[in-house]
Amino acid sequence: MTRSPLILAALAITLVLSGCGSRSFGNKIDDQFIPSNVEQKIKQASPDLANGSHIVVTSYNGIVLLAGQTPRADLKAAAEQAARSVQGVRKVYNELQVIAPSSALARSNDALLTTKIKTEMLADSSVSSSNIKVITENGIVYMLGVVSRQQAQLASNLVQGVSGVQKIVKLFEYVD
Repeated sequence: MTRSPLILAALAITLVLSGCGSRSFGNKIDDQFIPSNVEQKIKQASPDLANGSHIVVTSYNGIVLLAGQTPRADLKAAAEQAARSVQGVRKVYNELQVIAPSSALARSNDALLTTKIKTEMLADSSVSSSNIKVITENGIVYMLGVVSRQQAQLASNLVQGVSGVQKIVKLFEYVD
């Protein structure tokens, strides 16, 4: 029974934080489960996808981003079809590249780049970082979120100034 206070505390913090931002509590919960459900569907769709590809799945407000690499175009299409079949998915952006999977070094550089970007966003009070999700894959920075057009532009300008960014892909939902 010692878990009950911890569970209640976690729930309380989640409820308080859900008041911040423009997504509902339900959307935030859905976004926690959608990526693993998509990954499971992708594995079921094709063993080649699970073994010969590097696929990053993320979700924000029911919008799914598929990023990474897969060696064949048919596998890219199969991953998208699998993602679309998951309950709660409103839209799929299939940004998979049809190339060999990236190296561990490239993935490490991507993680470092994402950290740099998030740090810059947190330090800049003009950017609403709590409404923007940043994913970097093979030097390409993807931004998802529910923001105003001005916020999207501010975030994009900030990301452009970070060394190592090869390309920026904005996948925002606009509130204005």
